[in-house]
Amino acid sequence: MFKKFLTALCLIIPLCASANFNDVYVADIQYDWINKTAVEKEAMISEIHDIMFEQKLEKRHDLKALFKNKLKDKNHIDNYMAAAAGYKEYKGNNISAFYYKRMANPFMYALQDKQDTSNAFYYDAMGNLRYVDFINGYYPDYPYYAIQYRISGTPVSAVYYISEDCQYLFKPNGEFEGVWYKHNLYNKSNKVILTRTTY
Repeated sequence: MFKKFLTALCLIIPLCASANFNDVYVADIQYDWINKTAVEKEAMISEIHDIMFEQKLEKRHDLKALFKNKLKDKNHIDNYMAAAAGYKEYKGNNISAFYYKRMANPFMYALQDKQDTSNAFYYDAMGNLRYVDFINGYYPDYPYYAIQYRISGTPVSAVYYISEDCQYLFKPNGEFEGVWYKHNLYNKSNKVILTRTTY
């Protein structure tokens, strides 16, 4: 269950940064995964993979030092309450809350500084930093992608955002997991392998 949460976690907040990577045809596509042939799917997966995994994702040993001022959210009570109340913006940050099914209160919330949108920070309910997203791309325009790490430095996932509705999900080793379209995650055989309620 927690692994499924981590898979979906990187897909919740629209995040942003500015970075340069070559314009590719994936920027102009609409969701048509179910109608693609196996050869077309493999070509798409390969192209997106090459963009995100130009370098192998390795464990980072610098995250705690790099984000030492963010390891504890100094305003965690206010931020937690704002996220729980459904705020999308609060005190200069984009903010989101994360729930397990049937939970009344969030178990995690995310903050993204509106002045520096290159990262998003995921905190537990006590304000301890758990995950960091590194964002690359053309936000708010598509495409863009996000690489998520645990604060320990271990990579968690890589997500390529084609549109608000459609994202390609990869494991940190570069293995393709599936294509999110709205609520459903489809594998190469068009089988729904996961559903999210946060779309």
